[in-house]
Parts: sequence; structure tokens; C-alpha cells
Amino acid sequence: MTIIIGSLLGIVAVVLVIGLNVLEKKHEEEIKAVISKKGGVVLKIERVEPKTSAFKNDFNRSNVIYRIIYKNNVDSELLAWYRGINVPNNIHGDNPTAREGRFREKWIFQSELK
Repeated sequence: MTIIIGSLLGIVAVVLVIGLNVLEKKHEEEIKAVISKKGGVVLKIERVEPKTSAFKNDFNRSNVIYRIIYKNNVDSELLAWYRGINVPNNIHGDNPTAREGRFREKWIFQSELK
């Protein structure tokens, strides 16, 4: 019985790791596409703790926050923040955590910060 439970836990762990990798890859593709549409090139994508980001008051457990460093033809380096949704099959969908505020996907660019 313990062998079966151990095997099931191992399978669940592998599925979770694969799911997280798929989600991170989708977020990375989205980040690169949005920055490219703004005429920029991504230099660095960094997943950060929400409380250390521009979204420090606007997130819940269904969000993931990224700090993006990018450049364009005019400026050497620019900063952007991306609040993603932890739903691998639809990163643009509604945030599934209704009772915690439903913080949707959102961007904040350096030019918007005060």
C-alpha cells in the first residue's frame, strides 16, 4: 500500500513540475510578444515576490509577478512589471480566486510609474 501511495505522490509531483514549466513558458512567450509589440527587446525576465513589485497591494495566490528589463531604440534599459494568472490553459482568463480580489492579468510600464 505504501508503495502505491509513494508512486502516486511521485506522479503528482512530476505533473506539477511539468505544469509549472508550461505556465512559465507561456508567460515568457506573452512577455516577449508584448514587449516586441512596443518595439522593444527583452533583456531579462525575473519572477519576483509580489510584495517587492509594483503590484505589492494588487495580487493574490493565483497571480505570478515578473520584473522585465527590456530595451528599445531610444532608451538603454526600461522596466516593466507583468502580473500573470496561474492558469496554464488560459493565461488571459479570469483569476480563479474570487474571494481574494480577482486580480486579472496586467502590465505596468516604467513610464506609468510615479
